[in-house]
Amino acid sequence: MLNNFVKNKKTLVLPSLLTIVCGVFTFAPIADAGKSRIEDKISIVFEMLADQRKEDVKEILASHAVFRAFQDIEFKNNISISRFMMDHPVFLSVALKVMKIRDYFVKYSDDGMYIFDDRKGIFAKFEVIYRAHGKRYYYGTVKHQGIFLKLLGRGTVFLEFRGEQGNMPKSYITANVYAKIDNVLIELLLKILKPIIKPIIDKKVYKFIHEAQRLAVQISTHPDKVYEAIKESNLADAKELAEFHKLLSEEKLLFTAQFAE
Repeated sequence: MLNNFVKNKKTLVLPSLLTIVCGVFTFAPIADAGKSRIEDKISIVFEMLADQRKEDVKEILASHAVFRAFQDIEFKNNISISRFMMDHPVFLSVALKVMKIRDYFVKYSDDGMYIFDDRKGIFAKFEVIYRAHGKRYYYGTVKHQGIFLKLLGRGTVFLEFRGEQGNMPKSYITANVYAKIDNVLIELLLKILKPIIKPIIDKKVYKFIHEAQRLAVQISTHPDKVYEAIKESNLADAKELAEFHKLLSEEKLLFTAQFAE
């Protein structure tokens, strides 16, 4: 019974640590999600991180309870849209809400981080800690307040991505996710239950991805409809909305030019 209790609580906390990763997948229809692979670890550029976050990340990597790797996942979309969503999580949450796909809440925090609320008891704060061409690193903390137990966790996500142009533009994303639970007993139990927990985590990650795929389809097939819906909602930041509209316009011009050829 205790194992089942711990397992159920973990499946609530860990997906929210993975929510950062899911934002990347949101605007990319999945061609072949494949399977998570343990051996494919991204080489981390520690020297480019701020001192405090460098120590936080190193601690998580040294004592993480869970590690999942997603290698070269292929998406049928232009990388510019995915990159925009990586860098604008508040806008991403607005788009998902407006299109009636997923209703979670993301806002800016006074300390420069983002606040996440899944409206079901999970609260998180996260930030981009490294941004470079083809790379994004994220760090976040998560709290789940249950009836019998409060769980605290920390996680870090490393992304590498690249795009390929052609008649059907594609993006390839590799993600490494590390999660640490700030409770020694529960973290120990989690490590013991790894064979059971890992498939559950993967299932929930792919569920997020497949839900987000609905938004990708709507943007690729009805970009104007999506833009107007977001605009009319008055929920999006005006500057971000204008940038999103510019990207959509550029995509249309690119498609028209390719079609003309």
